[in-house]
Amino acid sequence: MKSVRLFDFIQFDGGSWQVVAQDGPELALKNLATNRIRRVRVADLLIDDSYLPDDPPALPSLDNAAALERLSPGARDWVMSLHRHVHEVLHGIPPGSPPGTNPKPEYDLANPLQVRIEAKLTELAARGMAMTERTMFRHIADYRAHGIGGLADGRATREVRLAGRTDPRVLALVEAEVSGQKDASTGTRSRVIARVRAVAAKADLAVPSDATLYRILKKIEGSRHPFGNATTRRTQGNRPDRPWGRQAPSRPGELVEIDSTPMDLMVVYPDGSSGRVDLTVALDIATRTPLAAILRPVATKAVDAAVLLARAMTPLPMQPGWDASLSYTRSVLPPGMLPGDEEVRAAIAAKPVIVPESITVDRGKVFVGSTFTAACERLQISITKAAPRTPTDKPHVERFFAGVNTGFTQYLAGYTGPNVVRRGKAPAAEASFTLAEVQNLLDWWLVAVWQNRPHRGLRHPAMPKKDLTPNEAFAALSSVAPQVPVALSRDDYLALLPMEWRRIQPYGINFHGLHYDNPGFHPYRGVPSGLPSPADGRWEVRYDPYRLQSIYVRDHEKGQWIEAKWTLSTHLVGPFSRDVLAAAKKAIDRRGGTVPGGDLLAEINRILTAPTGRAERQAAQRTHATPSAVPEPAAAPDAITEPAATEPTPIPAADPVIIEFPRRRHGQRIDLLED
Repeated sequence: MKSVRLFDFIQFDGGSWQVVAQDGPELALKNLATNRIRRVRVADLLIDDSYLPDDPPALPSLDNAAALERLSPGARDWVMSLHRHVHEVLHGIPPGSPPGTNPKPEYDLANPLQVRIEAKLTELAARGMAMTERTMFRHIADYRAHGIGGLADGRATREVRLAGRTDPRVLALVEAEVSGQKDASTGTRSRVIARVRAVAAKADLAVPSDATLYRILKKIEGSRHPFGNATTRRTQGNRPDRPWGRQAPSRPGELVEIDSTPMDLMVVYPDGSSGRVDLTVALDIATRTPLAAILRPVATKAVDAAVLLARAMTPLPMQPGWDASLSYTRSVLPPGMLPGDEEVRAAIAAKPVIVPESITVDRGKVFVGSTFTAACERLQISITKAAPRTPTDKPHVERFFAGVNTGFTQYLAGYTGPNVVRRGKAPAAEASFTLAEVQNLLDWWLVAVWQNRPHRGLRHPAMPKKDLTPNEAFAALSSVAPQVPVALSRDDYLALLPMEWRRIQPYGINFHGLHYDNPGFHPYRGVPSGLPSPADGRWEVRYDPYRLQSIYVRDHEKGQWIEAKWTLSTHLVGPFSRDVLAAAKKAIDRRGGTVPGGDLLAEINRILTAPTGRAERQAAQRTHATPSAVPEPAAAPDAITEPAATEPTPIPAADPVIIEFPRRRHGQRIDLLED
């Protein structure tokens, strides 16, 4: 408690002063070193951290002012009754008496304290509350020192230590064992007690009984779950050891979180096997709008993070190859799972295009590599690295992953469940969708369902009880903090794609065994680019690893991009990715064949149209692994034949490319599903 009186000597604002005068709410302070007079308001002086009286007054402490609130009802009644008697002894009248009340003769303050105490003891004895004189003196001393809280029974207010009378060193051993359970397999409490006894025996420490140790463990466990599920224990251990804050960006793009996680879904890989996929997403926190989402069959690579950034700032219709990919997916999925072009474009038009200002990422190699950081530097986007192994630094995107699982993934064939306890008998056998199909379905679900579903974390001050959708939140914030609409052009989008160096040969460009050509190559065939190392005369080539039917060559002399298509792309049944190309090459290598264009085209088409049932996939894998299953060569026609009605089989280069469009599995419209 702070106070100040006239003529006090005080320390204030780094100097020594004396209070020499007071004028209402102001004090006149005299500097003891310079004799300078300074006028300061009393309130400003008392709240200043530099104020310190040289001789602080002995004012009573208010620590026990709320002591009665910590007592049980019975103990509180006893203290109130005792307070009445002690107060009457000291002040002559009971507490709460109206002004002017005359004390009883035996409690008149003219009588010595000893006489008043004897009178009170006689009164208490007559009421059946016998008390010794020594006890009454002790109550009076406690009341004078601590107020009404000093009258409480010390046994009722005594603080109980965590371990009681147990040696603190033994308690430290128990604490260390409980903390060590975070990453260990779940055991029992008896294991911890046995380890504590073993360590204590080496240190020659006295250990209490097992019952006492069990009680100590129960108090120490808390919310750390040392003997529960290992996943829960690790999750609780990742909580920050600091006050929890809340990020509340006030405009779209102010804060974006990027993270990757395995989806709870089995898909059909290009080689016919099934496995899980990784989902990488960029989420705007102010509006909960997913700027972009990319699926990969394996751990996300560094180039994917740069592609994610490019897709986040480019609307879907402006991305090269997206229309063809959507049309192919619509043709192979059951009718109704993906709507028509008009409905898709209307939903995409309603989804906002947000330019990130700051991105929070984890410390994975995907996001700390030069590819991603250089792209962010080019776009003037700041990067914030989350703490190691701390998902709570990106809570919003973690919650988004849970929303995708409950609102989208669980409705697809091949859903694995969030953990092994909730997993079905054979989710791998149920896998029916390819990665490209799931990608297009996810893109549609995000713009049609997620963007129009109310979110509990989106509230507007004018409508505090209404949950807004991401599209509504963007509209509300844009009216307060309007953004300059920015979208990457086609050239900017291509500049963020992965890059390789190639020479332009007379036949075009050989890119991973495929020949790409364009009439625009005519002036540059066999001509060095003139670019220094690391190009060494080669030309800059950009490619989308998910849509390899075209590559893009930079004509640095004219400042433009030349789109080169695969020379056999007109015979493709649909867009293909780098993973499909790798699977096609491996399948041909297993048969001991070469990789000519006709064989590779047939294998890519076979992968894109292969049946996805378990039996069919196993049969296809056995066929690919058995060279004797390859049919005898037939006469080679000049053109590609129409799809046959029989099961497609691998064929030599001279054979016609036989393509079958089998009947696909049943499905249901994703846009009609509800969480």
